[in-house]
Amino acid sequence: MEFDYIIIGSGPAGCILSNELSNSGFKIALVDRAQKINSSSINDFLCPYINYCPNYYTPVYSNTLGGNSELWHSKVYLISEEETKRYNWNIDYNELLKFSNLLTKKFKINDEELITKSETINSFSKYRYSLRASFRNVFKFFNIDQNENISLFKGYSPTEILFNKSKAESLIISDPERNEQKINLKKAIIFCAGGLGNPHLLLNLISNKSNLLGKYLSDHPHVNIAKVNSKNFEKFKKIAKPNILKNFGLISNEIALVNSKENIFAGSQLDYKTDPIRKLRRIFIRFKNINLRKFLSLFGFILQKFNGLYYKLGSLIGKYNKFSFEYFFSQTPNDGNYVYLSEKLDEFGLKKINVKWDINKEDLINYNELISHNIGINGCILKTEENIKFEKNFYKNGLSGLHPSCTTMIGDNIDNGVVDSDLKLFNHDNIYVCGSSVFPFNGYTNPTWTIMTLSLRLAEKLKKIYFINE
Repeated sequence: MEFDYIIIGSGPAGCILSNELSNSGFKIALVDRAQKINSSSINDFLCPYINYCPNYYTPVYSNTLGGNSELWHSKVYLISEEETKRYNWNIDYNELLKFSNLLTKKFKINDEELITKSETINSFSKYRYSLRASFRNVFKFFNIDQNENISLFKGYSPTEILFNKSKAESLIISDPERNEQKINLKKAIIFCAGGLGNPHLLLNLISNKSNLLGKYLSDHPHVNIAKVNSKNFEKFKKIAKPNILKNFGLISNEIALVNSKENIFAGSQLDYKTDPIRKLRRIFIRFKNINLRKFLSLFGFILQKFNGLYYKLGSLIGKYNKFSFEYFFSQTPNDGNYVYLSEKLDEFGLKKINVKWDINKEDLINYNELISHNIGINGCILKTEENIKFEKNFYKNGLSGLHPSCTTMIGDNIDNGVVDSDLKLFNHDNIYVCGSSVFPFNGYTNPTWTIMTLSLRLAEKLKKIYFINE
């Protein structure tokens, strides 16, 4: 079998690249370890190639063709120019805007201006506007499995790359039963397996690599803070999450309040009280047994129903705080956060990864200052009886692991990056990487739209580099 391109991963990056390149006449091999199109809540938090991660780091895994676009909640946010300037992306921001606007047309999104619109409130705060797309799973949107130029290898993982010097010539893929197939390559391999999946595969398969591969893992710590009574809804509805507004019979764009300090950004929105399921995730992620996971899912369902009943009873006597503020933060690059290979093997015979991730002291200080400016004894938005500490809430029931980034970051050279500005792997002629793993800085923004923007940009560059009849 011979293909022009081999694309690893069918998530947002892989689907954009597969769709664009196949529509230009290229023959594509799309390889993904997932086998189904419909998602399963049972597997959302069991990442099959992770051996260890801290209990406060809970990465999601859709186990679905379409990858984590199944879980992205359709948030159309392009990373802002201000965020890209904090650390050098080696990409002109106008280029990102150009390809973002092209994406809006492909996805039939009408109001492209809202994707980058913001409104300054004062020197410390602004509102950031955005949209929600009308679809979720990108694989389904493009009907990838019906494209004649795309051969789908579902349930397979790459296990070996065959090289001629620095050029990849073939890829060996395997299913869990270790049945192997060899795919010959005419042009390039593109790894689109995600912020944790890309370093997992590259650490297993690539030699002569940057020492930064797998390093500087960044994420978006999420935490819900403060108690907000229903009576205060009118005061904060401008920044309420769309699902809340919908329940009140209101329609609005996605709006977040944004603050920044030094190299840290914080977004916040009015949310419901902390989802009780969050407290189960740290237990959930530790169990591999499917029956235990089913039990925990059932228990979570009952807990949610009980929480709804508790709300109704509390509302009758006027002593129920229905809402809280969800904060989501950027993270400064930290060489103490990284992924590395363990000795445990996954079902394809590849070494699993261990994840080392935490929040450094400087970031914690900045997180607390950003929160206290808005919420606390002297909060300009909500005054409370105590100063609220980020870490007290986060390590109890916060979330992280939803948006792993920066593990194969863009750089000027192999000493300060893993890929160049064209997303080509240093020291390799025809291996590319795409996804949140190439971000030099993760910002506070949901990364999916930016991932797809970079993917469209890469597709256009590959069309110019490699011609159909080459």
